[in-house]
Order: sequence, then structure tokens, then C-alpha cells
Amino acid sequence: MATLTTNKNFLSPVGFQFKIDSAIYPNLEYFCTAVTLPDISVTEAPVPYRTVNTAVSGDRINFSSLALRFNITEDMENYIEMFNWMHRLVSNPENQVADATLSILSSHNNVTKEIIFKDCFPTNLSSLEFSTQQTEIEYLQADVTLKYTTFEIK
Repeated sequence: MATLTTNKNFLSPVGFQFKIDSAIYPNLEYFCTAVTLPDISVTEAPVPYRTVNTAVSGDRINFSSLALRFNITEDMENYIEMFNWMHRLVSNPENQVADATLSILSSHNNVTKEIIFKDCFPTNLSSLEFSTQQTEIEYLQADVTLKYTTFEIK
């Protein structure tokens, strides 16, 4: 039986830290500004019964992609990190995955939960638009999409 929580504070969308192998991807980790916790779904299995199909829960969990946004440095180090990772992945797919951790912080900036993504690898790196038509400087950001095998919440 579930019990009502004793902590009635709401989760802040700015209270997070993202960590990935900082020896290889230090700039992605440091300049990450947004992470979208992926949705998960359970497939359903149709069961025919007389003239209708009913559904029962399936035996597979589907994980959506992990989406990150990061500010791009002036020398583009973090963009180049992702660019190079994708090239290495295509030329030599073995050992090109990294585990990542999304740490959820409390209102006092203490880690309350860790979401660990296993065997991440990039599948998409967004385009960058350079334009002289803007009246205000909006620094460039990039989005990267990562696939992974599973994630767990600790």
C-alpha cells in the first residue's frame, strides 16, 4: 500500500545536473542547459474475444530518446565533441557508448535522485543557424539526441 509523501515541495525544472564521461565529453557536461527525461511506454497486446479485440499489457517497455540542449562555446569545443563522437560511432561502433547520469536536486541543491542512462550514443546533432539579421545577440545552442539501452532511477 502506498503512503502519502512527507515532502510536499514541488520539483524545480532548474534543479538538475547532467554528467557523462567528463574525460571525453567535458564541454557537453559543463554547458548542458536542458535535459528532457524521456517518456516510457508499455506495448499492448491485442487479444481477440468474440467480435472485438481487447488489450492486455505487453511484455516490452519502449524508451524514447534522451534529448539534451547545450550552449555552444566560442571555439565550438562541445559541438565538436558530439560531431567527433558521431564520426567515431560510424567508423568504429565498438566501445563508443557512455553511461550518463541525470541528478535531480532538491530546493537546497542536494541530490535527491539519480537517473542513470546505460550505453548512450548520439543519433542526432541539430543544425546551427548563423545570421546577421538578428537585432539582439542570442548565443547559439545545439540539441543532441541520445539513444540508450535502459535507464534506472536510484
